[in-house]
Amino acid sequence: MQECKKCRITIRGNKRCCPLCQGRLYGEPEDPAFPTIKKLPLTTDAVFRIALFLAVLAEIALGMVCFVSGGWIPGVEIAMVVIVFAIIDLRVALFFRGNMIKLITIQSYIIMGAMFYLDYRFGFLGWSLMWSIPLVFIALMVTTLIVAKVAGLMLSDIMLYVVFDVIMALLQAIPIYKGLNKYPLPAAICIALMLAIAAFVVIFRFNDLKNASAKYLNM
Repeated sequence: MQECKKCRITIRGNKRCCPLCQGRLYGEPEDPAFPTIKKLPLTTDAVFRIALFLAVLAEIALGMVCFVSGGWIPGVEIAMVVIVFAIIDLRVALFFRGNMIKLITIQSYIIMGAMFYLDYRFGFLGWSLMWSIPLVFIALMVTTLIVAKVAGLMLSDIMLYVVFDVIMALLQAIPIYKGLNKYPLPAAICIALMLAIAAFVVIFRFNDLKNASAKYLNM
């Protein structure tokens, strides 16, 4: 036990100086009276805050570049949009890191939204509707089935994700109908595949769909 002769107090633990007078302590130090709490590594919230701060700094710097140049620069604007979608994607990745299928699903829709925005913002050449979105839908469905197989999930566990992806993929028919998709073959193939999956679910796996819906709605 340590002792301060000036203040005439004894101190438990291992202190460098007297907490009252900051003077020298005498005696043998001992184990701390309370356990030492180890500093935790960076939490996911701290990681996101750091990334968000860096993203804000990058957006400010890019905005200043456009201001000095006297107008929006296409390449700089694309970079600013990419940073926004990247920070959203990071937040999703940190929040849903425990559910791989949900993470992949949400990130896929973020990617599709980013592609459509960039296509629309810079002349709307239609490449997002013609190629990118149909391919992402197909890749999403294949990836969902592969992840479920590797993780040993039952079909009922991913049924609602499959149904949601099918419904969203069918929305590609709207741009085709309105003539916005100048080359609709990839989107049509994607829709046909999704309809085939929907038919399979309804005909052969309706009970799985019913059980998944009941589980989700807590009925």
